[in-house]
Amino acid sequence: MTGSSASDAIRTGEASELAGEFLDATAAYQSALTDADPLVVAEAHFRLGRVAWKQGRYDDAIEQYRAARGLAVQHGADELRGRVENGLGVVHNERGEFEQARATFAVALELAGDDNQRARVLLNLGVIANVEGDLEGARKHYLRSRVMFERAANRRGEALALHNLGAVYADESLWDEAEESYRICLELLEPLGDRQMIAKVLLNRSEVSCARGRFDDAIASCDMAISIAAEIGDEVDRGEALRWKGYALIRVGQHAAAQKALIEAARIGARAQVKMLEAEASRDLAASLIETGDVPGARKRLQRALALFEAVGAQREIAEAREFLAHLG
Repeated sequence: MTGSSASDAIRTGEASELAGEFLDATAAYQSALTDADPLVVAEAHFRLGRVAWKQGRYDDAIEQYRAARGLAVQHGADELRGRVENGLGVVHNERGEFEQARATFAVALELAGDDNQRARVLLNLGVIANVEGDLEGARKHYLRSRVMFERAANRRGEALALHNLGAVYADESLWDEAEESYRICLELLEPLGDRQMIAKVLLNRSEVSCARGRFDDAIASCDMAISIAAEIGDEVDRGEALRWKGYALIRVGQHAAAQKALIEAARIGARAQVKMLEAEASRDLAASLIETGDVPGARKRLQRALALFEAVGAQREIAEAREFLAHLG
């Protein structure tokens, strides 16, 4: 493949990736792997890793990122290596491997050459702070990230920062602030046609709807998110949407449907090695099992949830799960 045709393949893949057409994106990026320029090949590996991450195929993502990193280091491509390190950090983060994530994010931040890349790394550091219960630290990272994305005129990045900021506000029970963040986020995303991010916002808005007792709205938002995630092949987001749908179904007394959704969500979490998804689905499933009289089953699910929460250091969830188990006796 010539340099110009490889560049065309990268551009074609990027357009497909942004539209959530991951199979088309993968095919386009793979076609660039035969280019004579090793940095074009490195770029293609990086983008293949990013698509694999978006689909929840984390082992494949790591393999592609490592191939990209090896070429970037060999040829002194610091900017590309910074993006690769950030991508690797995100995968470690998703799996609850926070020490490894921090190490790769530190390298990525050192290599970041512009506001866009610095904003991405700050965003990911905010995710770690949020999971570990440092909501103030997470909020500061997200706000700084949003400012940098705005300065760089990166609307997609700004939307992502607002999405994460909305999640922090929700964790703090600041529902008005959360809804406003999600509203602005959707306004930024709709002209971009980013279906994956739209699905994520719909999913997180369902949490706000649950908190305000609007469970039918929450279920409807989750169903839309599940449909989009299935269309674009994003198993992890489908699992997250199933988890919130199960939570809402419990609240309206539909335990059979709730348990079906939560069992599938936990399976997806285990399969993708996303510990927080499996843990939260297992915890919510335990709550439903108690309501239907299956205390031994609830205890087993809750013990699994506690072990996973402990593995990722999710302090608030650890305390809640221990209290829950103590109540069961």
